[in-house]
Amino acid sequence: GNDPFADLFGQARRDNYQAQQKGADLQYNLNITLEESVFGADKKLALQRDGQVDEINVKIPAGISTGKKLRLSGKGNPGVQGGQAGDLYLNINVVSHPIFARDGNDIYIEKSVLFTQAVLGTSIDVPTIDGTIKRIKIPAGAQNGTKIRMKGYGAPALRGSGSTKGDQYVKISVEVPRKITDKQLQLIKKLSEEGL
Repeated sequence: GNDPFADLFGQARRDNYQAQQKGADLQYNLNITLEESVFGADKKLALQRDGQVDEINVKIPAGISTGKKLRLSGKGNPGVQGGQAGDLYLNINVVSHPIFARDGNDIYIEKSVLFTQAVLGTSIDVPTIDGTIKRIKIPAGAQNGTKIRMKGYGAPALRGSGSTKGDQYVKISVEVPRKITDKQLQLIKKLSEEGL
């Protein structure tokens, strides 16, 4: 208890501890395609730090969505005095797709059918996010805005989220013709007289 050097060495240890600082965390906004969000991807990022460009390989997990963050441990700014490097946080943004939309793990697509097809029922070919074409049945009497479910054709659940794979939904849009021939007009008038 009377060691005159105890305080001195204790102070040195504290000074050394304070001099070591963790590096600052970095944020990076990463745009990915809808396909990359559904199936996952390997991406290469170029980060500029201290006048140098660092290339970082990133594995995008299948099922990730807009607003999620990926943490790359030790890929932030270097630490001070040998301290641990900071982390790199990737802010995920899924860019909009020309024909598909995503809501949670479900994928949505809109398909148009003719008025007569909606009345009588039909079959149509529908693209899926994995690039295949599936034929689905449109029931007779389908209304504008009817949604038809394609089970299991959505996005997978993100690992550890506990939810299940989503579905694809086809939203039916019934086309009303803008121009019709005289013969078609007469037929429609007859249908109207029959109460249709």
